[in-house]
Amino acid sequence: MGIALVIRNGWRRSWSGWLRISCLILPALLITLETKAQVGSCPGITNASPTSLTVCTEAVIERLEVNTTVLPSDTIEFVRFDTYQTNPYAEKGGVPLGNVRPRQGKATLRNVVFPAHFDLPDRTYYVYARLKTASADANCIPFALITVFIRANPIASVIVKEATCYNTESQRDGQVSITGYQPTDTYEMAVNGQFSGQRTAIPANGVIVGGISRTGVPKTYSVRIYNSLGCYTDRTITMTNAVCTCANTYCVPIVIAKTRSGRTTR
Repeated sequence: MGIALVIRNGWRRSWSGWLRISCLILPALLITLETKAQVGSCPGITNASPTSLTVCTEAVIERLEVNTTVLPSDTIEFVRFDTYQTNPYAEKGGVPLGNVRPRQGKATLRNVVFPAHFDLPDRTYYVYARLKTASADANCIPFALITVFIRANPIASVIVKEATCYNTESQRDGQVSITGYQPTDTYEMAVNGQFSGQRTAIPANGVIVGGISRTGVPKTYSVRIYNSLGCYTDRTITMTNAVCTCANTYCVPIVIAKTRSGRTTR
């Protein structure tokens, strides 16, 4: 309104005067329009890469990140939902994961942990990055979706079969086996309590150690089982290795004594 009055006053003076005034007034007009556009526009929140993640249960996600034109003075919140949302501003029941202020056109939430998941199939979560304070404009609902898949650790187990006894003699038929594994699972055994990361395919029959006899000394086996994503489960089991003893009703001690007989001669 003030600018329009100045221009009309300039028109009354002269053509040259109008040109002089309009040149002075135009920069102010542009600045005013630009400021109004910034205030009235809806900021953007868009996906960065990647738009989905698959992680092992209980693993820490290093970062969740989106691109944004939100001003650094404003706040973006990341909210986790169990189901897909068409409008994450309208729905209730989301779990806040954290708030961040944009920096250099990005909003980054770091070190995020999701609830543990131990069943098949993968657990899916929908994470929405949205404005912490919703816009007064009902049509301004910027958000970006990051889909997170939580993969369960292997559910396989390790069992032992003690060597059998034949009377007091141990047979060499003791075994350590993996059960309940998937065809793509792999394993490794700890050496001196340490795992190296060198994986081996699980044999078709699941037996990973065979030909064990009873030594009378217990032995513990530590096994790490991996799935195709690299998620793993550690299993530890002890073989008692008790010595073979006779059952009372079947093994009776027998003492054999040889007596020398002789004939007395005269």
